[in-house]
Amino acid sequence: MTALHRIGILKQSSVGRPLRRVAALILLLSPVFFLPPVPIDETRYLAVAWHMHSSGQWLVPWLDGAAYSDKAPLLFWLINLAWSVTGVHAWAVRLLELLLGLSTLPLLGSLGRRLGADDAATENAQWLWLGCMALAIYADVIMFDLLLTFCTLTAWLATTILAGRRWPAGVLLMGLALGAGILAKGPVALLVGGLPALFASYWMPGFQTRPAVFYLRLFIVLLASVLLALAWAIPAAQAGGPAYADAIFLRQTMGRVVHSFAHARPWWWYLPILPAMTLPWTLCLARHAPIASASRSTAKAIGRFAATAVIPGFVVFSLISGKQPHYLLPLIPPLALFAGERIGSGRWRIVAWRTAPTFITVGLAVALGLGWREAPDSAMGAVACGVLIVLLGVSYLVPRAQPPSASAVALGTLAAVMLCKLAFVLSIGPRYDVRAMAQHVAAAQRDGIPMLFAGSQYGLLTFAGRLTAAIPDTRDPAAVAAWVHAHPDGWVISDDNDYQDMPAPLYKQAYFGRSLGIWPASAVAAEADRKREIPTPAPNPGED
Repeated sequence: MTALHRIGILKQSSVGRPLRRVAALILLLSPVFFLPPVPIDETRYLAVAWHMHSSGQWLVPWLDGAAYSDKAPLLFWLINLAWSVTGVHAWAVRLLELLLGLSTLPLLGSLGRRLGADDAATENAQWLWLGCMALAIYADVIMFDLLLTFCTLTAWLATTILAGRRWPAGVLLMGLALGAGILAKGPVALLVGGLPALFASYWMPGFQTRPAVFYLRLFIVLLASVLLALAWAIPAAQAGGPAYADAIFLRQTMGRVVHSFAHARPWWWYLPILPAMTLPWTLCLARHAPIASASRSTAKAIGRFAATAVIPGFVVFSLISGKQPHYLLPLIPPLALFAGERIGSGRWRIVAWRTAPTFITVGLAVALGLGWREAPDSAMGAVACGVLIVLLGVSYLVPRAQPPSASAVALGTLAAVMLCKLAFVLSIGPRYDVRAMAQHVAAAQRDGIPMLFAGSQYGLLTFAGRLTAAIPDTRDPAAVAAWVHAHPDGWVISDDNDYQDMPAPLYKQAYFGRSLGIWPASAVAAEADRKREIPTPAPNPGED
């Protein structure tokens, strides 16, 4: 309990509040231990971290035998630090992600208090952030955005220190936060974490520092953060070679901004995504008459901060070519703080019945979407989870003597998302679990059997099989044919559609909407020879 008090999850103001926070923790912890690593992103990031662990080389991340430039190394370093305590387990990485998410709660509370919010406002803000779909979904997902959110909130908190007498501590804290953010997700950390500081005199209460002095401190912060990032990037570029250097300094920044090589989407794509990520609060918050004791100055400071932290970042994210929903995670806590202050002051209220449609819709989608297409034995679990989510939604339609608290709605969101993840594991989860396949491959690798992945593997089997050598891959049919003729005793692994009807697989399992299989190289060579011997039909002279 003491650790939970320190991170702001539990308070002893009443019996109900600690129990609700314990319930939230249980709901968040459960998927950590029953969710397997999900392809393609989670298996890929675990593969990079595993190579770092098995090789002992932490400077340049590697994947499938090549330097991996798509992501900065900080999360991989943290994963290996966690493994040094727990051993190499996927659940340890999910637990690390969850701890990063929970650590944003006290940061959000401290930021709110420095902006003048009282305990009620900060507690509401914490529940709003904890209970939105975005955090409930991504709290245990192996990605980089919760780490960036942690760094961003730390930078914002440090900004409020930067203008006061303790500014050296603010410089140090903000420089470390922004530098760590760059090492977590690249230069975008400067955008989300540093941009509000440019307008600090607009939103910060009691800002009395001369602008020239403040911006000089901010320049020192920027210099310190960039130097911290370069302390890794320069030696990594030298060790990784010219192509890796070009990728980490140019391709991963300008390439994603101008014309993304991954996740390119139109400028308006985030407009419907952000309201969806903040469900159920998007629907269930309503205006209310303000109470007399509401602090207008606090409301103004928090409103200005939220606008400064969210609007410019949202616009820039919308203009950047590459887009994913989780990229918006760092922008949601200011919205939670904004809404939490208004609920705490009585300006806004929670309308319980408006929560119900979100949960009922999600429950029906789980029961029908995951249940109807599966075999009865695997569909039953998904349908049961869907029905429970629907009943959860119906419960919010029951009239109450008092309006529901933010914690009551947040617990509903956490329960619904936990049931969604459980339904996934009970129904289609085996299609995404490659551990059995990876064990076959690992045993063959120990026996010295040569292997080729026909397609793009993205480290699919590396972590699950704890592979110690990279498996070469290619999508070129001619290269596959040359390899199988050169290695007749080898194995070919593929999830490509061209291999779905190949005879005599050594092992095959369902994978996504198709299958993942292992074939002897001799069989693949025979099939390639057979196709080559089939004569090509002569063109019809009467056709153009």
